[in-house]
Formats: sequence, structure tokens, C-alpha cells
Amino acid sequence: MDSLSLSEARRLALHAQGFGKQSTRSKINLHQIKTAMDTMKVVQLDAVPIVIRSQYIPFYSRLGNYDVDLFERIAYQKDEWFELWAHEASIAPVQMEPYFRFLKSRAKRGETWKGLYRVAMEHPEYVKQVLREVKLRGPLEAKDLTDPRPRESTGWGSRSMGQLALNWLYRIGAVGIRRGKNFEKKYDLLTRIVPEKILTLPTPHEETAIKKLFVTAIAALGVGTAGDVSDYFRIRHNDTKRFLNELVESGKIREIAVESWGGKGYAPHTFKIPKEIKASTVLTPFDPIVWNRRRLERLFNFNYKLEIYKPKTKRQYGYYVMPYLLGDKIVARFDLANKRETQSLHVIGAFSEKGSEVGRVGKSAHKELLAFAAFLGSSKLEIERHGDLSKYLKS
Repeated sequence: MDSLSLSEARRLALHAQGFGKQSTRSKINLHQIKTAMDTMKVVQLDAVPIVIRSQYIPFYSRLGNYDVDLFERIAYQKDEWFELWAHEASIAPVQMEPYFRFLKSRAKRGETWKGLYRVAMEHPEYVKQVLREVKLRGPLEAKDLTDPRPRESTGWGSRSMGQLALNWLYRIGAVGIRRGKNFEKKYDLLTRIVPEKILTLPTPHEETAIKKLFVTAIAALGVGTAGDVSDYFRIRHNDTKRFLNELVESGKIREIAVESWGGKGYAPHTFKIPKEIKASTVLTPFDPIVWNRRRLERLFNFNYKLEIYKPKTKRQYGYYVMPYLLGDKIVARFDLANKRETQSLHVIGAFSEKGSEVGRVGKSAHKELLAFAAFLGSSKLEIERHGDLSKYLKS
């Protein structure tokens, strides 16, 4: 079994994700955005707008400043991407749709949220009525249904029965999702979102589909453990290790050892490790490099927890904390907020990682934060003196 140093594994992982390939062009085009998506394979969606909605940031982190309308055009106007439940709520190229159909079959058998399945089993005629409305009047929101059947309760139960019915239809593949200007969900028939030439392709057997997704995940990861591979698209199966062993035997992937990981990892059958990664960028908490916290710590020695849902007094670093990638290392983190009313990027907290050169990091980060502010439509930084790196944020 071949082996990689931790530094090699980091560079391989970052290269596989499209880092260090920023364009020299002054204007990013549709082709580059689509290429970035093809590299990542899937992008997680998140509605928290304190900086900008998360799905726009991975493209910035890899390409630099671009017009987010390009994302909207590809995803919701040209219908070249589609929303799915993969790594949480996500978006991916439509060509991948056939390989996720087994999840829809699982949902039909009840392997989904209990509330959705209960509505489908207990109110089948209502679900059919909702589907007819989508067919006749879609795309539409739950509140636009003739009979949304609002419910007075808390938690998931506070959603109207109409919302639950639409979510059920989404989980089984009868409808898909478009988005309004404020990121609101608008449901439409999947046949009006995913092209017919994709939907008419044969449905792969579940094992075939999972193996395809595992190979795709490994290409996006560069290198990862069995747990990393199954986590990328959130695929759970009792035969995961057998599937990976068979993929190794068939020559589609290879086993590889990584310094300090213990156990075996997996990599594409052929790969090239760059000598360096030229990167200086902030990362969203939902970037494919960041979302698997255990892998993040293994690769970068970076311990990260999302603190959005913690009370303010219990947060260590802040509400919306973004890691900062410099070269092939994560050297800092910033608590950020986009102050649209003053067109400024608010740096609420700035914290260096142990062992980083704060002077060099501060200078590079200051330049990157200004560039990120420009991407957000802000013209300046507003830096609070909170965190050890804040005083070094200067040109």
C-alpha cells in the first residue's frame, strides 16, 4: 500500500477540490462556475444570510470574485443543477440524478423523516391533491396551496400539512425545488426541472449507484477514509467496506495510507499531488473541505465547531466563524458579518491558529478580507479589537 505524508494528503485534498487554480481573467464566466461545481460534485445549501448565503461562497473560495447571478442562472434558470437531499440540503449537476434515485425508493419505504411518511400514509388523497396543484400551478410555495392546512404546534409539527406533503413529494422524487428571490422554496414537477434525457435514463441498481457515488466522492475528496467517503453524499449502507474493497479490486480506486491517520484511506486510481497550493481565502462553515469536522481536524489539525446555535455567552469564537486557508494550511478563523446598510464587512473577531506567523498571516488575511468584502458588495472593513490576530490585520 502506498503512503502519503500529511502535507501531501492536504495538497491532494485541496487540489481535488479546485483550490490553487484561481483564474487570471478579470471576469469569471459560466463555464468556470460549472467547472468548479463539477470539481466539488455537490454544494451544500444554507439560508443563514449574515455574510451571504453559504452556497455562493465555495465558488468564491476557488475562483475569486464573481457575479452570484451566474449561480442562479445555472441552477434555477438553465436547470443544469438540481436540488437534492445529499449532504444535507444540496445542489448538484443534473447528470447525477439517476444515482440518487435509490434514496427516493428508500423514502417510499419509510426511510425518511417520520412526519413526512405519516402524512403520506394517513392522508394519501390530500397528498395527491397537492401534487395535482403543483402540476397545474407550479412552481408554488406551500402557502400558495388552495388548502395548506396550517397546524398550531411547535418544532417540525408547526409546518403546515401542505408543507409536509410537498416535502414528502420532494423526497420521493415527484417534485423538485426552485428558489425565489429570498431563497424561498418553490415546488415544481421534477420533470420540469431535470431534463427528460436524464429522467429517461435507466435507474441503476442500488449497489451500482452507491459504488458510482463512492468513486465520485473519492475524486472530490482526493483522499479519505471509508467514513469520509460515505459522508460526502451522506450514503449509509451496511456493505460500505465491501463496496470499497470491490472498487479497489476493479482498479477504480486505490488504497492508501496517510501519516498519523491509522487504518487505510482511499484515493483515485491515478492522481497527481501539486508541489504547492497557492490559496488565500476564507471558507464557509459548509464548504466541502470544512463540513466533515473529523476529517478537517485530521488533515489540518483544525478543531472547528459551528456555534450558530449556541447562546452568545457560550460561544468561544463567535456566531458565523469562517476558517482562513493560506497555502495548504488553515491558519486563522474570523467571526464575520456583512453590514449591508454601511457597505462594510464587520470583522467581529480574528483568531490565529497555534504556530502560525501572526504578522504574515495578518497581512495576507487583511488583503483577502478586503477582496471578500468586495465580493459581498462592501467597500471597507470594520475591524473590532477582539482576538489575538485583530491588531495584525493591516496592509
